[in-house]
Amino acid sequence: MAIIDTAFSMLHVLFAGIWAGTTVFYAWRIHPLLSDGDIGATSAMSITTGLRWLTRIGAVVFVVTGGHMAATGYPDGALFSTSTGHAVLGMLALWLVVTGLLEASIGRIQDSLGDGKIQTAGRENQTLIRLAATFSVVLLLLGGFLARPLV
Repeated sequence: MAIIDTAFSMLHVLFAGIWAGTTVFYAWRIHPLLSDGDIGATSAMSITTGLRWLTRIGAVVFVVTGGHMAATGYPDGALFSTSTGHAVLGMLALWLVVTGLLEASIGRIQDSLGDGKIQTAGRENQTLIRLAATFSVVLLLLGGFLARPLV
């Protein structure tokens, strides 16, 4: 059973790093190009579709791996009664927020791109994208808190 636990933990952390890193990179380098009109609609649509699919695949990966880790690592109500359990629940809530922010903003971006409004797509969704990126970093920090050795 320890091999399965380790594999799930590794997959969870690996995918979290990829997803959060992609979100931060998009907010930092790609989205400003959209806001300035320095990227075409086709390229922007392709990039945002990729981010959307990564987010959706991540939802499946995080539910399966995170659910397994929570079920095996927090028996007898420890998820609701310990500081690490509260951190896990906080991460769950924050993950739902980031996923919602990305889904909403990407939908709005793609609608604007479909109408040919490239700069509008970037400017009107800048705050949502920045929030998603910021909360992604917070998720990684909470993950680091949970990964520390318990003394």
